[in-house]
Amino acid sequence: MRIVIIGAGEVGFYLAQRLSQEKHDLVLIDVDPEKCANAQEALDVAVVQGNASSQSVLREASLESADMLIAASGVDEINLLACMIAAKMGVKRKIARVRNPDYYSESSLLRAQDVGVDLFIHPEEEVIEEITRLLLRASASEVIEFENGKILMVGLKLDANCPNLNKQLKEVGNEEQRRSFRVIAMLKGEKTIIPSGEDYFHKNDQVFVVTKRESLPEVLSLTGKSDQKLDKVMILGGGKIGRGLASRLEDQIEVTLVESNKEKSVQLASQLRKTVVFQADGTEIDILAREGLLHMDAFVAVTSDDETNIISCLLARHLGVQKTIALVNRAHYLPLMPVIGIDSTVNTRISTASAILRFIRRGSILSVATFHGIDGEAIEFEIKKENKIVGKPLKRLGLEGALIAAIVRGGEVFVPYGNSTIELGDKVIVFALPRAIPSIEKKFS
Repeated sequence: MRIVIIGAGEVGFYLAQRLSQEKHDLVLIDVDPEKCANAQEALDVAVVQGNASSQSVLREASLESADMLIAASGVDEINLLACMIAAKMGVKRKIARVRNPDYYSESSLLRAQDVGVDLFIHPEEEVIEEITRLLLRASASEVIEFENGKILMVGLKLDANCPNLNKQLKEVGNEEQRRSFRVIAMLKGEKTIIPSGEDYFHKNDQVFVVTKRESLPEVLSLTGKSDQKLDKVMILGGGKIGRGLASRLEDQIEVTLVESNKEKSVQLASQLRKTVVFQADGTEIDILAREGLLHMDAFVAVTSDDETNIISCLLARHLGVQKTIALVNRAHYLPLMPVIGIDSTVNTRISTASAILRFIRRGSILSVATFHGIDGEAIEFEIKKENKIVGKPLKRLGLEGALIAAIVRGGEVFVPYGNSTIELGDKVIVFALPRAIPSIEKKFS
């Protein structure tokens, strides 16, 4: 597929990196010469420097011959204008990353079709949704749902409380328990592996497990965790994410919002109905403790500064808060977070990219999910027609760099094993490393 991407920032660069691994024909546009030079050096893509709202720049990128436009710059108006031009040029699919709700809310005078957009992506909304899922599953570092929550992919950090440390995966639990879950990936240091039964659980490993919703408590107990309910949460940062998260949660749990700016604090207090708002710096631990941090079940840091988010989460953890979540947008920090003791991270780039990838891979692909800190995707396919994989035992499919995580058949979910087969009409969730994604899509689509 020929794809033009506007914006070589965090989101655009990550998408270009991911899609180039899948051998798509890519052109990346950015106005910043430094970002262009960096992309040209690091990625196997064509790069055009210039303002993407300019028709001449879009023609230089041969937009008229593209199958898709992904407008992911940091300026809403440039993204919308580029999509309008693309629609006039006959580009079939247009995605716009838009942060201002005036452009996409239900009350907006403009509809998506008015500006030639097939899909609006709202980065902050994607992050809010992800944090909400994490707070509802307090023990997990990451939670991804499939089939309306029937299937869960859960990230867990193994600590000293895990009763199965230094055991091989084939020894974890009894045979019946092992049929209810599957370890689909492990992060050991900075290396992502798809494990076999011969691999070991070691302290500080980050493991990713697929299971049915009803089997989650049992899976958590095997890793020394419990599915605890959170009653009180403190949010640091009153920007779009912090305000949106407080608004989402305040009818369900007790929320305290901390904002360093006095004027913004007053504004937030008038906007939020049940949330307690106070002004303080995120690193002023004595003030946070005085305002109730010691009694919180969770602490969520979503300021615009990664270092503030990380440090404040570490301070909260030191004071005994059981769940910490940090917004971390610098990619090179992500693998370090489980090691230094932060339970969960969210990343605007990854959340936005996941939503875009889900749209790109429509057809027999139902959904796509990416993960924080590991190289891999979970892809949900629907088997719509007979092909070589139907009726064949999974152990004979030759899925190098991938595995079948779960199968949905007639509304029933099961975790497959080597002799399981895929049947016509099944929905199949596959976990794949980036190098395996093109061949997996070819096999299953």
